[in-house]
Amino acid sequence: MLGMGMASSHAPMMFQKAQYWPRMIERIPAAAREQLPTSARVEMATPSIIEGHIQRIEAAFATLRQALQAYRPDVLLMIGDDQGDLFDAANNPTFAVYTGDEPIWGRSARDPFGTPPPERTKLVFRQHAELARHLLRGLVKRGFDVANVGKFDPRGNPVRGVSHMVSNLVPEVDPGLQIPLVCVFMNEYYPPLPSAARCAQLGQAISDVLRDRPERVAIYASGGLSHYPGMHNAGWIDQPLDQWILERLQRNDLEALQHLFTFDSDSMRSGTGEVRAWIGAAAAMNRPAKFVEYVPAHCTQTGCGFVYWPEVTASMPAPRGDRA
Repeated sequence: MLGMGMASSHAPMMFQKAQYWPRMIERIPAAAREQLPTSARVEMATPSIIEGHIQRIEAAFATLRQALQAYRPDVLLMIGDDQGDLFDAANNPTFAVYTGDEPIWGRSARDPFGTPPPERTKLVFRQHAELARHLLRGLVKRGFDVANVGKFDPRGNPVRGVSHMVSNLVPEVDPGLQIPLVCVFMNEYYPPLPSAARCAQLGQAISDVLRDRPERVAIYASGGLSHYPGMHNAGWIDQPLDQWILERLQRNDLEALQHLFTFDSDSMRSGTGEVRAWIGAAAAMNRPAKFVEYVPAHCTQTGCGFVYWPEVTASMPAPRGDRA
């Protein structure tokens, strides 16, 4: 059954040394660099701020890692976007599950900044194919037309392998890469995009499908919070929006979260769309999340957030939707 959940950002710069952080800002479009907020310019010029951000991010990952180790999962279900690594323009499904028996691979985010993808450390991730196939069948039975990815063939970006939604985060919480994965991919970048309500429905369905399974499953929502790579507002962070999302998660206010993306706004486009995975995980867990950390780091171009849902014990109240 699904007993524990986590969610965090996965921006590549979160895993880099301080010396490289300002170089990420140098990569954004010139017009966007000219409009950076004062806080971004101060951060770039102040090593102590960058070091402080890195320490907080590392401590947040340590908290998630310890929580996962305490839960002792049999399976880690990763949910997040593909961003053109596994899929390409020939086929870009709204939702997909990898069901193959063979391990998948990706590239390390810890190699020095600027290392070409083919030269980066290759990471191999075990899969729980039987559970993935069970999940696929269950989701289809519940009305989701989910793509079945039966063979690992990264056609979008063959040298990178699986999306960094997997390769950036799994090593942080499972350094030995021992926990088998089930990978659920959401299209969070390329319109038409699933609504927040549909992502919540997917999360609820995932929980329902796994309810009677004997495996101890943890879900990890990958991506977000506010960030706009390649856009005119790259490097900006919408802290009020991020804090609102984090507060809704802590209150288990799924009703409010399902109204995200029902309106068009610069703040809701691009990387912020990755919050869809967080909404799915929140719906799957159906209880208040525990806040871990929030680091609005301009040099990562991301509002870096961390939450988790601990396992329910006999002394804890039942999820709100299950109370008598």
